[in-house]
Amino acid sequence: MKLQLVGFGNVGRTLVLLIQEKKNKLASLGISLKIVSISDSKGTALSMKGLNPIQVLRHKDSQWNGFNDYILGYSALDAIRNLEGDVVVELAPSTVSGEPGLSQIKTALARKKHVVTANKSPLVVAFEELTTLADKNHVRLLYEATVAAHLPVFCMAQACFTSDELMHLEGILNATTNFIIGEMEKGKDFQSSLEHAVNEGWAEQNCSDDVDGIDAARKVVILANSFFQRGVKLENVKVEGIRGVDHMIEAARKSHKRVKLVCEIVRKGRQVEMSVRPRLLSAEDPLAAVNGGDMAMKLTYKTAKRIFVSAQFTGVKQTASAVLNDIIKIGSTGQAC
Repeated sequence: MKLQLVGFGNVGRTLVLLIQEKKNKLASLGISLKIVSISDSKGTALSMKGLNPIQVLRHKDSQWNGFNDYILGYSALDAIRNLEGDVVVELAPSTVSGEPGLSQIKTALARKKHVVTANKSPLVVAFEELTTLADKNHVRLLYEATVAAHLPVFCMAQACFTSDELMHLEGILNATTNFIIGEMEKGKDFQSSLEHAVNEGWAEQNCSDDVDGIDAARKVVILANSFFQRGVKLENVKVEGIRGVDHMIEAARKSHKRVKLVCEIVRKGRQVEMSVRPRLLSAEDPLAAVNGGDMAMKLTYKTAKRIFVSAQFTGVKQTASAVLNDIIKIGSTGQAC
């Protein structure tokens, strides 16, 4: 399959290395991946014979100096419109408007190219439009990595519970806030815990979207639209962040409970109620045992009842792995997960 990468930050670079690392495993699955273009914010590296992963990483580090296959000003949209490709891997940064990722995904789907993305914002802004466009053009839009990195959320639901009805979902879906709360439980104040999270690589310098619950709310929107097909928007989610959880942590300590930033979707008839807020959880709740930067989800089905899944999160390689798994699904006929 011919891949076109859009966005060459940490996830994109790690994905390229992972494809190289897993070359033999992919071959054993009957999958051959050729990266024909890699677009960043300034231009595109392209070769229909396939780009050499080691070369592109080395030249990216040197601002593409001396790399003849890099065309300055040749945008991701140019590459999607004009080059032959099977799968567009869209890894642009998330933005409030969804752009430029939204236009890039729409263009790829309109040109009957499959899309794999780790970019939340286009799905938050236009989930129904994008999924409808994919169906119309008989291509796949896969987005496992948009919610909780490699936690098998959509894959598990689609493969194992197709005939069942999801009634209730709760999850810890933001690694940064879970790490910060864990540090506060050790006795640190919010600011010290935040600074430690930044120093340890769990948070960016500007992580307001994380601590204010916005990142988690975006994931709730994607989950609600995927599982419940209700056309919900970000403004439909009740959101409260973790800036004021000091008193909750003290109360939890006294009552032998834990504080977690919990994403919740509750099905009520034809409607869904959605929230992101800090909650006191009893020791018996499996979400209470999710520590550090790990993430988890608890799903309650009408027939299967409660399903709990958690995943240890250590870094960007796991996000890239989720992206690669989606690519494999497209290349493997009949592979569900």
